[in-house]
Amino acid sequence: MKSIDIPAIRGYMGSMIYYTATFTFKQIAERVNPIDEELYTSSSLRDQIQRSLTKNYVSIKKYILTQKEHFFNALVLAIYDGEPTWNELELDFKGIDYYSMGFLRLNGEEKIFPVDGQHRVEGIREAIKENPELEDETITVIFIGHHNDKDGKEKTRRIFSTLNRYAKPVKPGDIIALDEDDTVAIVTRNLLETYPLFINDNVKADLKGSKALSDNDTKSFTSLLTLYDTNRVIYTYYKSRDNKQGKLYNSTKISEFLKFRPESEELDAFEDYLRHFWDQFCSIFPGMVEYLSASAEQTAAYRFRNKNDGGLLYFRPVALPKLVKAICETCLRTGISIESCMQGYANIEMVISNNPWTGILWNTRKQTMITSNKSVISSMLMFIYDENIFTSKELDKFKKSYAKALEVPIDQIEEKLALLRNAKRQ
Repeated sequence: MKSIDIPAIRGYMGSMIYYTATFTFKQIAERVNPIDEELYTSSSLRDQIQRSLTKNYVSIKKYILTQKEHFFNALVLAIYDGEPTWNELELDFKGIDYYSMGFLRLNGEEKIFPVDGQHRVEGIREAIKENPELEDETITVIFIGHHNDKDGKEKTRRIFSTLNRYAKPVKPGDIIALDEDDTVAIVTRNLLETYPLFINDNVKADLKGSKALSDNDTKSFTSLLTLYDTNRVIYTYYKSRDNKQGKLYNSTKISEFLKFRPESEELDAFEDYLRHFWDQFCSIFPGMVEYLSASAEQTAAYRFRNKNDGGLLYFRPVALPKLVKAICETCLRTGISIESCMQGYANIEMVISNNPWTGILWNTRKQTMITSNKSVISSMLMFIYDENIFTSKELDKFKKSYAKALEVPIDQIEEKLALLRNAKRQ
């Protein structure tokens, strides 16, 4: 491989000297190789590192090929062997001499491997195979020196583990606020600024990333993270309507949809659908009608979420997405309209200090919420609405999970189910 001179900036941190430059996608594909013997001599440990290279690179490839505004943070590349040389430039700017800029010469015999960015390297490699026109695009790279001996491997392993240990995923709240590819995040932001139910601090953001609402919050309808989760459930139904299996797509499938920004027409169509959904929800469920009529007051939500009787199920962040999931899944299975389905669910008992929610959502003695049973809420609601929605296998599974939530033996569950069937308001 021929030698190249790369414009770079030389820097240091701790005892590490590094060089910041750019590589073209073609140079990444040609000159950067997977980790082999650079971190371990043990084949089992090398295999472990290679297994960590999951199929996530396929998503990165798709992102590069489909998202015109794709962008990545820098790759950290370790380099050894060959004869990399640093040719420093003296730069005088406004009377100050700078010596950190220059050219890094690679003679083509170097071995370069990613310490941070394995998936990005493989994604780039696969993307340019499908679209060679991407070869001249550039990505920032940070070169660090590597010595392929015991001490050098230990030093590089420490950098490898540190970069991965302290690399934190983006917080859910930041995704909602900033993500320009996630359809649900984009549309949720639009609604937060324009839709009556969500404006005027009716949706509470928590800096710590909590979905729960404080007992002192007598104003908010729900929390920001809960609204996103609920809108994602609606999006799941929206996308699942063409699912021939008659079931909601699983979370993995939906996550794939949300990785790439759709065309503006598709965004507008989902936003219209979401507005229609919440219009119906606000007009059909009695508590919503009353809440919106009093939304200018600072205590608008107190009647529907408090420590006396617990309030209404859909004013509790733990339960709102579960109610919406039950509505959506019922619609998908039965083919009835959202409006008709909501009418049926609006007749179910929603005061959480009343049966069937005592012991499931509400601790009567302590007058506190129970959050450990959230996985059974949607199934309970669907059973009350129409137990014939379930297949026999699903019904058996529900009976077991319901018995576990109530902490009763499975042979006593039929008695509890009889009470559950009468949980519609008269």
